[in-house]
Amino acid sequence: MGKLTGHTALVTGSTRGTGKAIALRFARDGASIGVVGLRSRGEEVVDQIQALGARALFVQADISHSMEVERMVEEISGVLGTVDILVNNAAITDYEYSSAWEVREEMWDRICEVNLKGTFLCCRAVLPPMLGQGWGRIVNISSTSGINGGTSGVHYAASKGGVIALSKALAREVAGHGVTVNVVAPSKIDTDMFRMAAPGAKREETISRIPVGRLGQPEDIAEAVAYFAGEDAAYTTGQVLVVSGGY
Repeated sequence: MGKLTGHTALVTGSTRGTGKAIALRFARDGASIGVVGLRSRGEEVVDQIQALGARALFVQADISHSMEVERMVEEISGVLGTVDILVNNAAITDYEYSSAWEVREEMWDRICEVNLKGTFLCCRAVLPPMLGQGWGRIVNISSTSGINGGTSGVHYAASKGGVIALSKALAREVAGHGVTVNVVAPSKIDTDMFRMAAPGAKREETISRIPVGRLGQPEDIAEAVAYFAGEDAAYTTGQVLVVSGGY
């Protein structure tokens, strides 16, 4: 039996990249996995999870809409069991960002709706059963942009900084009920999002500024998330773990 046998984890944005690595890491620990994506179909990830001996279900949902979030949680809980581990990984960025004064209002709204509001809606949806059973783990994926401003734009930084503030406030509210809320803040992870934001020479220039000498891998983030999701982190809440290779 794995460390997470008997638990059900919901991982948003888990059809590829970091979210997929987190889902597979949880599966190796025995958890049942709710795989969630906006457009990408997740059957391949489900197959990989099942090959590891764990149960999985793919649900397509837009986490910026409360009705879709509620449906998502209901479907996953109905098939796999009550969600007691939530990882808010889904996020978007603005690949065309150039300056704050050129940000379109619609882009500001969409980034904050997905990255910040979506995180809140998912937390809100899973908390009642977690509080009722006296056990739960919420891990929110922020970014070093939410700490130091980063280079991805004011709207992205604001949304990710908001995730940190939300997590700290929520951690305080639910700490007495056996539920922990923590944050992993990655930087420069080798995913599709990073490749699109930093192609070619920009990628190499970025790597040259990372003290450990390489980009982070999705599995590096998955390991940090796995710590927060397990029993060993029962006394750790409201914390932000930066995974950046010293960047």
